[in-house]
Amino acid sequence: MLPNALPIGAVIPYAGPTDNPNNPNGASPYPQYDSKAYNLYLEQHGWLVCDGRTVLVAKYPDLFRVVGFIYGQASPGKFMLPDYRGYFLRGVNLDAQGPDNLTRDPNATDRTASGSGGWTGNQVGSVEQDAFQAHDHLYQKAVALKPLGYTGSGAFSDYATPEAQTDGAVMPTGYKPAITIRQAPETRAKNVYVNFIIKYSHRPRLFGSPLDGLIDRVDDFGV
Repeated sequence: MLPNALPIGAVIPYAGPTDNPNNPNGASPYPQYDSKAYNLYLEQHGWLVCDGRTVLVAKYPDLFRVVGFIYGQASPGKFMLPDYRGYFLRGVNLDAQGPDNLTRDPNATDRTASGSGGWTGNQVGSVEQDAFQAHDHLYQKAVALKPLGYTGSGAFSDYATPEAQTDGAVMPTGYKPAITIRQAPETRAKNVYVNFIIKYSHRPRLFGSPLDGLIDRVDDFGV
């Protein structure tokens, strides 16, 4: 694990597995994913998985002092962890501009909360759904022939810009080397899955201690 120089609230990518109730069969020789062994190991070393869970303020007070209700507020005495599953992370825009003097995130003020009661707009913790930049494809189609027997340049006398029509993927003309057209429900870059984890304490958690057991029982009762 990384040294304690990392501040509480620091987020890093983690290449190992975490608990996965949707796929409980761990790959040999690893424990089963529903054994809770993966997340417990991380928690013993001061890390939590960024999976959007609701947790007790009393259990993770240091982390709460940093993130508060940025990622959402549940019932009294509880707050929500950031949920980075399936997301690319992006720096908060604030007042940053690109070469065109426009904000780097043109929809920064329209961003929504990641959880109920969480922060929105041009602030840390807000989320933005996938989108495709608005653009035009300008082309023309011939609509009128020139007189029969015409021998000059151009066989058509009139052109018009038609309404946009797409009948599936079209290969770019003359592009080298040849590429494979891939279609999907989202526009994305090549990527590799990792788990994101957040530093919650510089003090290793002592599982099985009287205080730890009391806090867990309070959590189980939903207090």
